[in-house]
Amino acid sequence: MWLRLVEKILRRLVGKYLCIIPRQKEGVLRGGSFAEVDFLDHEVVDKKHSLIVPKGKYKFIPRPSWIRTHAMDSSVQAIVDNSMESFDHFWKTDQLVDEYLVQARQNFYEEVLVECGPYLHGRVADIGCGPGFVLKALASSGTAKELYGLDFSLSSIVRCRQEVPAAKFVVGDIYHIACEDGVFDAVLCMETLEHLEQPGEAVSELFRICRTGGHVVITIPNGALDEYVGHLNFWTETGFRTLLPETLTAFRYCQGNRAMLFIIEKSMV
Repeated sequence: MWLRLVEKILRRLVGKYLCIIPRQKEGVLRGGSFAEVDFLDHEVVDKKHSLIVPKGKYKFIPRPSWIRTHAMDSSVQAIVDNSMESFDHFWKTDQLVDEYLVQARQNFYEEVLVECGPYLHGRVADIGCGPGFVLKALASSGTAKELYGLDFSLSSIVRCRQEVPAAKFVVGDIYHIACEDGVFDAVLCMETLEHLEQPGEAVSELFRICRTGGHVVITIPNGALDEYVGHLNFWTETGFRTLLPETLTAFRYCQGNRAMLFIIEKSMV
């Protein structure tokens, strides 16, 4: 009884400055009020500010520091929660796709294709094919015999089939790709792994579906410079190498050091 009285007095005296909560509870302060939060169902999505939010519930506006150092690209805010629903909306909305495929991003894709040209032949798969830009460029070049694309978004696959009718596209799960081992001569995965909760499992699948002697090509943002809150992983070159099961064939920074390109020959069965 007396504890309640003390608490009441303290609230009157210091309520403007302090928030009194039971010691066994966890949560966050919002506008001076305490709200309980189950941290098992939440995650830190902003590595700089440690903002804690329910996973997949909110979209975010970039920090002023991010805006000052990046080209305007409002389209990426539509997919910041990494949900299938957001990506489906994204890939079926022409305006968002046009904003996404700015010249700088097209230049990045072309830079990667030039670097990887010697390895992209025979049967090539693009895992996380998005708008189909890369496979469309490969189809135009004629260097690959067969082209395949996989994405978890149906809207992506619908768009890709329209953009690249010569290729074959399927809706699928990057963690469980529905094909036999070693069926592709080259496997591409561009700007995808940074969005995943289990990137190591995805990397294993990329190597599983690549034939021995074939190549896996991966691009990811440079984690030392990347500040996009929609990404779950922020790797350096050294950090990402620990996920690779085999020795690198080639590595280089792209897009003015903002992205990293890894080319790996599969030598083990």
